[in-house]
Amino acid sequence: MLFKKNLTIALLIIFMHLVTMQFSLAYDFENPPCDNEVRVEHLKPNKYSKINLVKVTEFSNIVQKENVIEISFAQNFNSKYYKEGDFVQFEFLEGLSTQEGTCIIPCGSSLIAKIVKIKKPRWFSRNAIVCINFTHILLPDGKNIPVCAKILGKKGYLQLGAKDTAKKIAAYTLSIGGFGTGLGAAIGVAGGNVITGVIIGGSVGGSVGLLTGIISPGLHYKAKKGQKLPIILEENLKTPKM
Repeated sequence: MLFKKNLTIALLIIFMHLVTMQFSLAYDFENPPCDNEVRVEHLKPNKYSKINLVKVTEFSNIVQKENVIEISFAQNFNSKYYKEGDFVQFEFLEGLSTQEGTCIIPCGSSLIAKIVKIKKPRWFSRNAIVCINFTHILLPDGKNIPVCAKILGKKGYLQLGAKDTAKKIAAYTLSIGGFGTGLGAAIGVAGGNVITGVIIGGSVGGSVGLLTGIISPGLHYKAKKGQKLPIILEENLKTPKM
């Protein structure tokens, strides 16, 4: 009985120690050791991010994972002209700094991504899909910094949304509907009833245009130079002191 009691107490002590250690590790980033060369700073406010902590040390800066950073397309992008294995360049238009003034990533730096999967537009308005893997940050001085991040959002890949698809369908409806209206008017003139011809032609043309817009292939992914894209860090990002 005494042995079982002592064993239970020992196991309880070990369990409490593990819980305490895990708790302290979880808050290690926010509460660094008392060192004049180590402090915690904060990235500028971002509407996407719930975390903005950066550990600043004597030799490096460490941006905590789950921070959200906005990058921009370095050039116009159209998935029609890309294939798997191609690289896409993004840039930090304004660099990345903390509210306290520490430069994390200087202006002029680039973020490089590799296309690992790409699906062309498919029938029934299914838009193209572009999956990319961020590989490294290229600093102005030529240094490379490894980065582990992904596109923010449930999908995690590049794809035009429902609004773009709706615009495409509307364009088909208007273009073919207009043709139908004109054809109906011509038939109406021949039959002596222009109004009836316009109504019938517009109805038929609009219906055909709507159906064509729905069943036709979707859209390629397009982005203009400078268009912003939010990404979320999956691991801490360590950068050298600038």
